[in-house]
Amino acid sequence: MTPRNAFYVLGLPADATPGDIEREGRKLLGLLELGVGKGATYTCPLGTFPRDATLVRESMALLRDPARRARESALAAILGAGPAAAPPSAEQARKSAGPAAPLTDALRLAGYRGL
Repeated sequence: MTPRNAFYVLGLPADATPGDIEREGRKLLGLLELGVGKGATYTCPLGTFPRDATLVRESMALLRDPARRARESALAAILGAGPAAAPPSAEQARKSAGPAAPLTDALRLAGYRGL
């Protein structure tokens, strides 16, 4: 499993709009250019990792492509639906306790080949 999921690199939820992606990417690039410590790292379920301008640009480019975005979105859903996701309600937790077929289908449609 890789910690370089574009949604986590940019600090956005998996349902972020293209405008949100561009805004956050430009904001992070500005922070990195100024040397502000806040933009230098990002956190995902696997830990905290360094972030640089190249990684931010690559993440923005990846999320502009619909097929690649679908793959990243599926991976973010597996890891917890992005950094800004709210915890599931009791009803959502009960529904997700069923068979894993929807997850398998989502991964297949996203072109996921394995961790």
